[in-house]
Amino acid sequence: MKPRSHAADYYRRILSMQPHALKRLDEGAAIVKRHRGQEITNESGSAGHWYYVITGAVGRSKIRSDGRRQIVDLMLPRDFFFVSESSKRQATIEAIAEETVLASHSGGRVELIAARDPQFARELREVAFQSITRSQEHLLILGGVTALEKVGSFLLSLDRRGSDRRGQVELTVTRYDIAEYLAISVETVCRAITDLQQRGVITLAGKRT
Repeated sequence: MKPRSHAADYYRRILSMQPHALKRLDEGAAIVKRHRGQEITNESGSAGHWYYVITGAVGRSKIRSDGRRQIVDLMLPRDFFFVSESSKRQATIEAIAEETVLASHSGGRVELIAARDPQFARELREVAFQSITRSQEHLLILGGVTALEKVGSFLLSLDRRGSDRRGQVELTVTRYDIAEYLAISVETVCRAITDLQQRGVITLAGKRT
């Protein structure tokens, strides 16, 4: 779903102000909007497709042997991710926040620019390594001994990945999504958040979901 022209212009302005690698791609980006639960597809065939999260959140998930969903990668604003035919077969990639807006880039166009510009090619490799870094951090979070440690580590990771306002975290995902990311129950997530709040470690503001 593509937003209307005035909305697309609004999100394009946000994109232009966000500091990120591969700024050269901004001018030719298509702006697409996805509602919660809508799949993010490969629109470029064998060349794959690059996306950049402007607002919202995207999850890459798999179904475990017990039938439960496990979010194995979480893409937040300022994150790039790549969708190919093989990645679609291995996992489901979908918006997990209602207002998820993406900058969309054809894989063929990205490859063409990289072939002509060595500096851009180096930046593209750095962006590709970001997914490995996210996976490593996810493993460290899952390695927490207690649910409280897992939830606390998750919130700290959001703080590091978020805006320049350190110490303030905007939860664009629900507690159900957090539970599926941390491989614990939503009730456990709620208890851990309440515990952190009662200890004075965090303060909640806004609506709770």
